[in-house]
Amino acid sequence: MRDYRAESFWLDTLEEELAPRAPLEGLKQADVVIVGAGYTGLWTAYYLLESEPSLRVAICEANIAGIGASGRNGGWCMGMAEGVDDLISDPETREAGLRLARALFETPDEVHRVVEREQIDCHFCKGGMLEIATLPVHRERIETRLEQYDEWGFSSEDYRWLSADELMSRMQSPNQIGALYSPHVAAIQPARLVRGLARIVESRGARLFELSPVRRVERGRVETEHGVVQADWVVIATEGYTPGVPGRERRIAPIHSMMVATEPLAPELWKTIGLADRETFGGYQRISTYGQRTADDRIAFGTRGSYFFGSAVREQFKPDAPFFEHVEQSLLEFLPQLREVKITHRWGGPLGFSRSLQPRAGVDAGKRLAFGGGYSGEGVGASNLVGRILSDLLLGKETDRVHLPWVGGDFPNWEPEPFRWLGITTMLKAWTRLDRIEAAGRKPGRLMRILDDLF
Repeated sequence: MRDYRAESFWLDTLEEELAPRAPLEGLKQADVVIVGAGYTGLWTAYYLLESEPSLRVAICEANIAGIGASGRNGGWCMGMAEGVDDLISDPETREAGLRLARALFETPDEVHRVVEREQIDCHFCKGGMLEIATLPVHRERIETRLEQYDEWGFSSEDYRWLSADELMSRMQSPNQIGALYSPHVAAIQPARLVRGLARIVESRGARLFELSPVRRVERGRVETEHGVVQADWVVIATEGYTPGVPGRERRIAPIHSMMVATEPLAPELWKTIGLADRETFGGYQRISTYGQRTADDRIAFGTRGSYFFGSAVREQFKPDAPFFEHVEQSLLEFLPQLREVKITHRWGGPLGFSRSLQPRAGVDAGKRLAFGGGYSGEGVGASNLVGRILSDLLLGKETDRVHLPWVGGDFPNWEPEPFRWLGITTMLKAWTRLDRIEAAGRKPGRLMRILDDLF
């Protein structure tokens, strides 16, 4: 049997057994069938059943609930998402972008409301986010960004600059010259959240079939190896695993994220680090980094990894894989205090990137198909909003959410291979190169600046 606990720190430290539920067998009838038992699928099921308790909801999961990105991510429940600033910066989409930003700001509190009501102990702690500047160019970008936020109507209650001294009272890292702080982010234990949601939707009548990879999706029909679900609506909620769904091979590109977790740290060491409010933290480089203080006093930290040719997905990595050396070095650049600390867990997995680099949610009435995702690694919070949007759309509710700019047509296709691999790999390498040039105190050349603007 597959050892699911070995695939992330979050899964390894769950107190429950990870025995799979029964697979789909035979013919089943439902009002809605959801493909994928991660955050998007389970939040959609949750809000559907909250609104219409008699609804027949079925969920088909290839392995076990939460084995994908929902059980592997950095545990940042963010009230923000990729692409929102681009919407606001365009006068034609500014109003809609601002509505989306406000809806996202409220999302961590909505997640907290649900986990409190449903008694899901996911170690929720809303300590905010620190985007740490270590170079003058980082500070310049943050100051420009804050000027834009001020023009758009955001206040210091949403985003503000922390001086080096102010930052030291929250986190002690060498070379830090300040940070962009936002309170709209909570740290969570992500596997506890997704597994808790699975239990809740089951208790409300949803049928969750595990070990049931989908072989075919048709209008009103989902087929697995041993069974079929016929339903009024099919919801695709597979994020980075979407290339494995027949007919959707190029809708989402999986880019892998790599993470490590330390052993529990002693109180004396925490005095030299801070993070007393479990603030989430990361750098201001182009290649994302993200860390948190876990509820059991470890540091969980990650950074972006690689894209594999043909949108291949990898879930299992050897502990000595070269990816992890880069992650651990990045962690030590933030916190050299951890140099003698043992790394107990190393893991990785795919994130879902849309071609527009913005999330999307929508329905195709003709195909009776719904879809959501494309979070670019920021889906812990955004998936909750998408779940509410999809629920409203499927139930025909006229709410403010169904008019947010994420709602629309299906994901545009990525380029075919080898162009997809060439484009994504070039982008990742260019961003890495640009970060190194700036860290060395140099200015990028004209070609690198052009590539930066292009990407």
